[in-house]
Formats: sequence, C-alpha cells, structure tokens
Amino acid sequence: MGRLLFSATLLSLIFNFSLFPEVDSTTFKIVNKCRRTIWPGILTGADRPLLNPTGFVLQSGKSRTLRVPRSWSGRLWARTHCSTDPSTGKFSCATADCGSGKLECAGSGAIPPATLAEFTLNGDQGLDFYDVSLVDGYNLPMLIIPKGGTRGGPGGCSSTGCLVDLNGACPRELAVARGNGRRESVACKSACEAFGDPVYCCSEAYNTPNTCSPSVYSLFFKHACPRSYSYAYDDKTSTFTCASADYIIIFCPLPYTSQKFLAARKETADLPLVNKTMMYIGRHHTRLSSSDFWHQHFVADKDTSISVYRMRQDSLPAALSLVGIGLVRAEVVGVFVLGCVAFGATFTFVNKCEYTVWPGILANAGSPTLDSTGFELPPDSSRTFIAPAGWSGRFWGRTGCTFSGSEPGSCKTGDCGSGQAECNGSGAAPPATLAEFTLGTGGLDFYDVSLVDGYNLPMIVETTGGSGMCASTGCVTDLNRVCPSELRVGGGEACKSACEAFGSPEYCCSGTFNSPATCRPSVYSQMFKSACPRSYSYAYDDPTSTFTCSGADYTVTFCPSMPSQKSSKDPNPTMTAPGATNADGSLSGSDTGTGGSASASGLGFTGSDPDSASGSGSHAMLSDGSWLAGLAMGDSTRVYCSWTLQFAVFIASAIFIVSGFS
Repeated sequence: MGRLLFSATLLSLIFNFSLFPEVDSTTFKIVNKCRRTIWPGILTGADRPLLNPTGFVLQSGKSRTLRVPRSWSGRLWARTHCSTDPSTGKFSCATADCGSGKLECAGSGAIPPATLAEFTLNGDQGLDFYDVSLVDGYNLPMLIIPKGGTRGGPGGCSSTGCLVDLNGACPRELAVARGNGRRESVACKSACEAFGDPVYCCSEAYNTPNTCSPSVYSLFFKHACPRSYSYAYDDKTSTFTCASADYIIIFCPLPYTSQKFLAARKETADLPLVNKTMMYIGRHHTRLSSSDFWHQHFVADKDTSISVYRMRQDSLPAALSLVGIGLVRAEVVGVFVLGCVAFGATFTFVNKCEYTVWPGILANAGSPTLDSTGFELPPDSSRTFIAPAGWSGRFWGRTGCTFSGSEPGSCKTGDCGSGQAECNGSGAAPPATLAEFTLGTGGLDFYDVSLVDGYNLPMIVETTGGSGMCASTGCVTDLNRVCPSELRVGGGEACKSACEAFGSPEYCCSGTFNSPATCRPSVYSQMFKSACPRSYSYAYDDPTSTFTCSGADYTVTFCPSMPSQKSSKDPNPTMTAPGATNADGSLSGSDTGTGGSASASGLGFTGSDPDSASGSGSHAMLSDGSWLAGLAMGDSTRVYCSWTLQFAVFIASAIFIVSGFS
C-alpha cells in the first residue's frame, strides 16, 4: 500500500512539474520574413551546452522555436542560396556557408560575410548580453526582440539589429556577387575581410580602442544600422542587456518592407563622400572618427551667418586642438576657405490632431541620425530639427502609444518596435502614412507622402523659402472612415495596403510583377489615389507623386485642417491634375507645383539580388522584395557664401592654427 501511495505521489509531482516551463532555460523564436527560403546556422561557444539542431531549413513566412539553456552563449545567422550538389551530395550556400557540407553546421561557424546575432545568457550579474554584428560583414537584415524580460540597466531589453538591405548599396570593393556572371550582390564584406589590413582588422599595432578607430567602411555600416556592431571596438552603442527574457530573431523584418523606391543615387558615387565639400577624414586621425562631424558643428540656419562666437575654439570638439597644423591647413581651411557652408534643411513637425502623436524618424543607410529618432508631440504643438545636406530618410506619426514606467511600451499604429518613444533605427510597422525625403540629389530635394505601406493618419508636407516647383503634397482625407473591411485594422485605427493584407505579387509588385509594365494600379491603390491624388499609392506611382524643390525648409503636419492645405506656391495641392511625363523623366504641364520625377537622367542603381530585383534596371529592391530608398547622400549641396562668413571662417581658421601650436 505504501509503495502504491509513493508511486501515485511521484507521478503527480512529475505531472505537475510538466505543466511549468523550464525555469533554467529560455527560448529563441527564429522567424523568416524574407521572400525566400533561408537556412539558419547555430554555433555554440566553447564549454557551453550544445544546441540541437545546429542548422536547419526555414521556409519563407515560417518560424521555429528552440529551447536554449540559461547558461548558453553563441551566435546565430542565416545562410542563403543553398543547394545540394546532385553528383556529390554536398550541401553548400552562396552566403554564410558553414563549410560542413551538410544542412547541420556541426560546430562550424559562418564563413564571412554574414550578419550575426550573438548571445551570452545569464552572464555578469545574471544579465543576458546580446548584439547584432556586422564585424564579419553582412548578408541579410536581422532584428532581435527580447520578450518578457526585466531591464538590465539604461536601455535594457531593447530591440537591436540591422534592418536595411546593404547589398545593393555595398561599395564595389566589398561586394560579393553570385557566381552566375551577373552583377548581383548577395553579401557585403567587412573591410578587414576584403583587404586584410591591420588598420581595418584592429590587429597588430591597432589592437586597442585607442589605436583602432572606425574606418570609412565601418561608418557606412554604422550609419545604416546604428545599433549594430560595425567594428571590433563598437561596444558602447551596440551591446544590449536584459534579464530572464525570451528572444525573437527575425530575418528580413517587416518594418522595412516599403514597396517603393524613393530616390536614385549615382552609380559611380563613392559612399564615403558626405557631399562635395564635406568628407570623412577620420581614418588617419583617430580623434576625428565620425563622418557627420562637420554636420554636427557647422550646420547653421541659412538666414543667418556663422558668428565668431559660434565657431570659437571652446565651442568645438577638443579633437581639433589635438590635431596638428597640417590637418588644419590642408583639410579644415581647405574645405571652408571660400567662406561657403553647405546647409541641409529645417523640418518642423506640427500636430493638429485632437490627440497626441509620436513622430518617428528613420535615416536611410549612409545618412546620419537626427537629434531624435522619435518623440511625443501633444495636440497643437510643434518641434523643429535641422537635417544636414544630403540627408535622406522618412517620417511618420505613431498613434495610441503607451510609453510610461519601466516596462516597454508600444503604439497601436506606426509602431517601430523599440518599446520606447525613440525608435533607435527601427522603421514603422505597416500600415503607416510616410513622408519621405532625399535632400540635395542633383541639386534638388526629392520628397513624397507615401501610402504604399498603408495609411494611419492624414499628413501633408509644405515647403518654405525654396526655389523651383516646390509643391505641397500629402493626404488630408481620413481614409480610416472609408477603408474596405478587408484592409481595415482593428476598429478602424489604420488601413492596410493590399500588399500587406494579401501578400500577392500583383499587389506587391514582386515576382513576375516587378516592373512598371507588369505591375499596374489595383482597385485598392486606385481608392487611395482618388482620395489622395498626390500621394504614392503603389510602387510605380512616381510620375504623379514625387516632388522636387531646391533650398527649402519643410513643414510636416499631422491631421491638417482643410485651409492648411494651401501654400503660396501651390493653392490647391489635392486637386490639381498632374502634368505629363517627358522623355527625360521630368514633368510638364500648367501646374507649376508639380515636381519632377525621381528618375532623373544619369541616376541609377546597381541591382542587388535577382530574386527581388526590379526589371526596369533603374531601381533596386531589398532582399525581402521591398524597394530600397536612396542610400547615398546628396551629391549636390545648398551653399551659402558671403564676405561676412568668409571673414568668420578666416578668424576661426586662425584660432585653429594657433591651437595647433599650443
């Protein structure tokens, strides 16, 4: 009898404990949102419990959850373009192959270049440490999202990753092409991998943080993916902590599936060039290690001059006083001796909604981040930012946000997934109304309001002080009230695009519908277009939806009242018929407020992956099938010259030179 009672008690305990999750383990949910199959690989750190499997196949749209010991450390990545040789049975991949010859990596790591997710669980003070690393190069966009953890300090439990497709914009000397005779970039090497130079590898004499500074190539990665590791000593902005969390690792995350191309770049442009008068000079001067250095300290309102006070020595970084006179004379005075300063634009955000809006800001790859990446904007308030010459990126409004206390927050629409008011390099989850800008391309600013990723609130863009066509554009209609039920989000908070709702190639302009000839407006995009004639309604809506201006400042208004649609240059932005498209891509017609096409002569893109590349040859698509916004900074700047400014620059240069001798 005693034995029976003991057995029953033991079985009861086993059953009860089986109802609870393993308290000394965590989970990794690996999600494939790419438009093709990937093959994740896993490498466990030395003396750590192994994970099983070490490699597997993951179809598009699928996910797989792995249980991971709490003491685990290692890395994950995704292999692409994999196949098995029918004659030898050997398995191999075009990018991030682990060299095992099999589906499982069996203790082998990724062959560079590869985007890596790196973890050390239950480390110092019981914290998990994690990062997304581009130190070994890049092959796919990736995002890490912690779930259910507790904060491990400032910025703890934050999402991190690299969400931009860098393959199409990869410098030629770093690009990896598929071995099929075509120029199709499938990965982007690190400078260390490409050149083997200790200055890039942080090795030999450059093996400390003081001797190994960011290179022009690592800064290309850093500006595109501000939260990712870009070189060996990038710890301060790239390592994140959390405690007792589960983790979602997403490949080709959806916030970056914008279906349209914003503006092209010159194929021959060197990405390290910030613009024609400002360029990165930090590699040989370890204290000047930011390509947006000049933007931070020499951008001024174009209606004022730079005073001697603003350019005095103590208002500038200490780095300048540590650099010799040779740098001052050759690189500082040489750049500014003409007394001309390149200006960007002022963006003013205005909230005329009856509720609070949380604007989000995302800089494109190669563009520096602005002073904020997201903020709260109460009703009837405004906030202004200065963007440097050549900046490109997008703005949107988030609604229904809850950011309070220590727990991560979220928004009902336009959420960027950061858990904070700041988006920190993350884009808007569709549906969201987007304002998109590229400043200074071909001497012009290109801008549009896009509904390609759906709609969440009315928005207009108006110009001030510019020259040229300078039309107002936007969508002032509340589309949530008339959104078809199949596109409606929740109780009518937002309206999806047909691509987002159905995922069909004819709506997404992908697959066999990836050119203007094959992808035509749908009944859904035409609904958006009829309500908002000047907004982008689908991927190839360029002729009626991209506008240009030169030297302007911009006001982005959420929930504009009907009278605010009007501007001095464009009295009726929502109703005027667009002009015809000329052979050279420009627009003509009686409406002087109609902007030129983004497909200006001489601008083009080298295509990236063929699985998602445009058939037109003048656009580039992301590896997940989305359009790539202009990655290079503007090749032309706004220049303001005056004798007053020349004199100020002369005085400032003299101060620099004196400081060089002191």
